[in-house]
Amino acid sequence: METSQPDQPRPPLWRRLLWPVAQLGSAFKLTGTHLLHHVIGASLIAALMLALEGFHVLEWLDAAMLRASAAQERLLDRGKDPGAAYRPGIIEIDQPAFEQVFDEREPLERTRLEQLIASAAARGSKVLAIDLDLAPAVYEQHKAGERPLDRLLDRLAANGRQLVLILPEQSDRNANLPWIRARCAAGIHFASPRIRERMGAVTRIELKSPVLAAVAFELAHGADEQEQKQPMPAALSEQKEVMALAGRVCQLARRTGSEKELARWAFEPVIRGDAKAAAEQNAVTAPFHPAAVAPAFLNPTRTRVKLSDGQAGVDAGALRKNVVYIGSTYDVRDRYTTAEGEQAGLHLHAAAHTSLGIGTADVNKYAVFVADIVIGVLLGCLFGGLWTLYGRAELAIDKRMEGHDFGRLHRMGTLAEFYGIRLMLALVWASPFAIGALAIYLSRGLLEQGWWVNPGPLIAGMFLHAMSLRDEAHHPHEEVPGLSVWAQLRRTHPGIVLVQAPLAVLLLIIALI
Repeated sequence: METSQPDQPRPPLWRRLLWPVAQLGSAFKLTGTHLLHHVIGASLIAALMLALEGFHVLEWLDAAMLRASAAQERLLDRGKDPGAAYRPGIIEIDQPAFEQVFDEREPLERTRLEQLIASAAARGSKVLAIDLDLAPAVYEQHKAGERPLDRLLDRLAANGRQLVLILPEQSDRNANLPWIRARCAAGIHFASPRIRERMGAVTRIELKSPVLAAVAFELAHGADEQEQKQPMPAALSEQKEVMALAGRVCQLARRTGSEKELARWAFEPVIRGDAKAAAEQNAVTAPFHPAAVAPAFLNPTRTRVKLSDGQAGVDAGALRKNVVYIGSTYDVRDRYTTAEGEQAGLHLHAAAHTSLGIGTADVNKYAVFVADIVIGVLLGCLFGGLWTLYGRAELAIDKRMEGHDFGRLHRMGTLAEFYGIRLMLALVWASPFAIGALAIYLSRGLLEQGWWVNPGPLIAGMFLHAMSLRDEAHHPHEEVPGLSVWAQLRRTHPGIVLVQAPLAVLLLIIALI
């Protein structure tokens, strides 16, 4: 006598409608083993990034991300300039001025430069930072002490103007060294014109080296305010008792007999001691604040040089500032990539001055390490769930293919499901790129505050890490009662416990040391 199983009652409509949601939820359901799996993976990637950042290995990636960001729309579109109180004026010799005022001659005609500097000084500025090589040209070297330009510079310094000149190009037989010493004796300051460029992008400003912006800021606001705005880390406080930046180059010029040595020592960090090179480098630089170089705030401070009654100068109605940067922008070789796109060197000197006033600092690396772990675990859960969904769909079609129904409808349904699964696979692989694009867009808000967060390595690493859970949809691991989460993970994923966890600890120790 045959017996048959009673028919299973059909689930209610609401349950059938919520079935996709239930499947989605179960795919993202975490066990303690999965969670620990993601924590170890995120810790490994975070420790690796921390160690590589400490050795400045990832700067090329930061620069690439900055260039990608700069290629998009401008970062800042706000009505209020956060650096307005510190933003200097800019008097620039652009391409039209180079053609019309200086007749496209290099070195720039000294009489025109004399007229320009006199016009700028007459506007009452306290500090003139001149990003031009004013050393005697070859045809002027026999006029030592007789140049009208030198007499003007000395007279302005004697009348209380604070002048900052850039170190000239190194000359044969150190011919410019006596001129540098003579200007120093007259009370004029010198600074290095170098701009720190890392892997093709400008991301940081100098704090404790006598570069043009740092020296001009110190003369305008004092060394105390400069230290208050950009303090040196407490760990290096015992090394802060050094000469002021404004007088450092001149003091070195009196002691050295070589322009090459002067240029080299002038740009090196002030701090000395047993601190490691990487720690010193980070201590004397800070992130470049993007608001400082934003065209919306920078452009209104720019004034072009023009001819007026046959004299080089600026319009009488042009913007007046307490600190003015004078230089050229016509040379395409003097351009740099920033978070706000390509900028001329003169504009970056002025923007660095503003950035010093705003004040920026590196994000605490330990806070970044913890944040990377938290975000990495979330990404691991997301990517792990996506791989689980794909694995279940693949397993379902495998079971369907084992059936013996070769009807046309069945074949068409199987074919549609097959292509649907391949589309799902493409979407899973596209997910890290979509999340990366979203992360870059969201990180622009941090970039506006002077912080740069590079999400690429973490997203890519956690995506690849989550792939190790892909096969569990086909062959789920059985939970052994009585085993701890750590023991269960060691049983199911020995590589995580025996390789990745010790490696994460080792990399963290390297990063901290």
